[in-house]
Amino acid sequence: MKIWISKNSEVPVREQLIAQITLGIASGDFKIGEKLPSTREIARRCDLHSNTVGSAYQKLVDGKLLEFKKGSGFYVAQSADARIEGARHMEHLAEEFLRSAKALGFDRAEIIALLERPSASTSAGQLLLIESDECLRQILLHELSNRFPGINAAAIEEVSSGKIRGGSILVAMLDEKPKIEPYVDRDQRCVYLKGRSVSAAMSGQARPSADEIVAVVSGWDGFLSFAKIMLLAANVDPGSLVVRSTADEGWREAIKQASMIICDSLTSTELDPKAPARPFKIISDESFEELAELTA
Repeated sequence: MKIWISKNSEVPVREQLIAQITLGIASGDFKIGEKLPSTREIARRCDLHSNTVGSAYQKLVDGKLLEFKKGSGFYVAQSADARIEGARHMEHLAEEFLRSAKALGFDRAEIIALLERPSASTSAGQLLLIESDECLRQILLHELSNRFPGINAAAIEEVSSGKIRGGSILVAMLDEKPKIEPYVDRDQRCVYLKGRSVSAAMSGQARPSADEIVAVVSGWDGFLSFAKIMLLAANVDPGSLVVRSTADEGWREAIKQASMIICDSLTSTELDPKAPARPFKIISDESFEELAELTA
């Protein structure tokens, strides 16, 4: 099958590629089990970036039209015929629905408004945070629950043991991906969160003066270590630095004389409202926006 790409079209080249390969499978030009040209070969032939071709192939894998065999390449999946036939059936159902809706007096705008209405099945209550470290899990859950009140949390062991229900949208920090991926069903959505950059976290924050006592407090050891490294790199005198875990007895008394308390967002809720706290969030704004779009 020849693939033609128009770079002057309003349709993105990735979508053109996906449509043509799908058509090739549907028409029989690509047989079940047949190996497709490599991403480099398609990129060279069509003068495209290999990442664009790879993204198109991955979309077809997600749609169960292609399958990837490690070390070999992309092949037309055994499930491709069933998926295409299902799409045709869905198209027929959609046409019947539109005809019935119009017969009942609904105009196009009303039908579109009905179809775009948020479904209860995609509410934020389906979000499930997965995190190995219990202390970090509680901090992340606190950050996310302020924006997505119905979110729940679980340990990685619950994913590996198969206790997670299929309808949940999994949410995890990016570094958890290698641990989670082997246990996630192909049809299950998992959103990997990005951490907030140092520059974003420090934006708008005044640098502590040389004579100030700076306290770092958190229930998560990772936060304590990272904050300490950043402060020492900013030339804060080690003798002016007090680092305490909320698991330590008397941690509140230890930070009482601090002019500045650097903490995570969950720990900030345990401090006196008048305390000079500077809470730092772990999750990036970009990831919050991605989740907001997903659950809208």
